[in-house]
Amino acid sequence: MLSIPEVIVPSHPGITSAMGLLTTDLQYDAIRTAFVFSNDMDHGQIEERFADMETTLLAQYTADGVDEARVTFKRTADIRYVGQGYELRINVPGGAFDAAAEAAVWAEFETRHEAEYGRSFPGSPMEIVNVRVTGIGETQKIRAQTPPTSGSLEAAKVATRPSVFRVGTDLETVQTTFYRRDALPLDQQIPGPAVILQQDSTTIVRPGDSFVADRAGNIIIKIGGCHEPD
Repeated sequence: MLSIPEVIVPSHPGITSAMGLLTTDLQYDAIRTAFVFSNDMDHGQIEERFADMETTLLAQYTADGVDEARVTFKRTADIRYVGQGYELRINVPGGAFDAAAEAAVWAEFETRHEAEYGRSFPGSPMEIVNVRVTGIGETQKIRAQTPPTSGSLEAAKVATRPSVFRVGTDLETVQTTFYRRDALPLDQQIPGPAVILQQDSTTIVRPGDSFVADRAGNIIIKIGGCHEPD
């Protein structure tokens, strides 16, 4: 319907989302209100809030079984000019929040404000509304998969059976070959209709389409009647 000429089926289509979920780094976010002004800054108060959030998040990572050495933190602050009703989120340098970190934060805020809104207001008092910490816990990644080996059509064939497909506006019964995916030959164009079987999924190739098992472990389905755009 969309005139897509080619469909890529990854090696484990039935569990691709699950693998991504299990190997994505674990992120937690924490926020504390501050309401501290540039003309009345309390470095200790800001540092205490950051440290408290990092301690809380580290305890959560420990409970999740993530080693402390695999956890990193990013500090940010929501800042505005006093009297504004909106803030900009500004990066806060790592390490203790001291005079140097404060100066860097105000400077970045004014640069960002000018970039976002076309001007800044040097000398106007600024306000840290919220401070935030984002924790990233690195998870173990899946090892690279072993490249597939080439089989043969005869070894891959499981059965040939009548199957019903919609062809145009009609339902038609067509003799269809069933294949084991792990036994398919590589780089060989195979005509449909076909049903490709594997443990976690089933791939359907319609009449008029064809497919190739490539050396990266994918199945590439060529859609009949479609062509590459000019």
